[in-house]
Amino acid sequence: MTRWIARAVAGAGLAAAFYALLIERARIRLDRFTVTIDKPGLPPDGLTILHLSDLHCRANGRMQGVKLTRLQRLLAGEHYDLLALTGDLIHNTDGLSAALAFIEPLHPRLGAFSCPGNRDYWESGFSAMFRRGPRADGQPRWINLIDAACEAWRFGGRVARNERASLHMVANDVPAMHRALAARGIEPLVNRAHHVRADSVDLWLAGVDDLTQGTPDLGAALADVPAGAPLLLLSHNPDIWLDPRVQQADLTLAGHTHGGQIRLPLVGALYTQGTHLTRHRPAGWFRRGTSRMFVSRGVGESFPLRFGARPQAALIRLVPGRDQVTVLLLELEAPGNVSARFRRLRSCDTE
Repeated sequence: MTRWIARAVAGAGLAAAFYALLIERARIRLDRFTVTIDKPGLPPDGLTILHLSDLHCRANGRMQGVKLTRLQRLLAGEHYDLLALTGDLIHNTDGLSAALAFIEPLHPRLGAFSCPGNRDYWESGFSAMFRRGPRADGQPRWINLIDAACEAWRFGGRVARNERASLHMVANDVPAMHRALAARGIEPLVNRAHHVRADSVDLWLAGVDDLTQGTPDLGAALADVPAGAPLLLLSHNPDIWLDPRVQQADLTLAGHTHGGQIRLPLVGALYTQGTHLTRHRPAGWFRRGTSRMFVSRGVGESFPLRFGARPQAALIRLVPGRDQVTVLLLELEAPGNVSARFRRLRSCDTE
């Protein structure tokens, strides 16, 4: 019996690993959301944003190609006004060409905008550990296995405590990435804002630099935005939500957490990238007053596994009107009747 149980557990573990490595990573989904904004500046029929985050593009890779091809099919025939890229476009410098090849066919009606993420600044991982330059004491480029093991041990401990963690890093050429994006009509928003005016649209977009590897300045990003103007804020790291000034934005778009990437029943996300988000709520919608934040699960991965956190792209529609929420109540039809149905009771103002 013990051997049978051990084999069953081992078999389940192998099946879960196979699913996480080869199946869920490719099961990207396109989610649709609607947000009501009680401000002038939006067209009567609304405005749609395509939000993409954490592509983590590498130079090549079969799974990456499968996933991006599926996403292209999902987006075929879709119409959107704005494209918002919230960082970690690349996994390393070699992945920039693949990222640009995917983005170029996307044609938002009013413009495309981006903000940088931590991975855009640095390649981080075990492979980067063996490519660092000469040390101050003149030792050669390679490092010995003991150093690598110690760094990996410290990294694992920080991950287990859900603290911010990274392995040795190699710098990427961020200015070159921004130039390549700008050449393709994608405007990098790094601690600054952009005013979109077209037809019946009068909207501001602001972007902030990455909170961990960049030089973030939310005050500079919001300085030119008039009070009361509809505002969309781009930030790779959702920790921007901890700054009270973020409430000036009607909607904040973020990523970084990958939805936990591996989420287990009861346990939740094994690691949330060290943000203020909890293991049981590492992505999704958050609200403070009239301000909302959407944290995407992202398209790519830091390491090639996903379990319980499918990759995600989002079409978010902003519509004008008074903010309301629909309340759904469960109504039992009669005592002893096990059937139940949801009834739309009413719409009420949110506080």
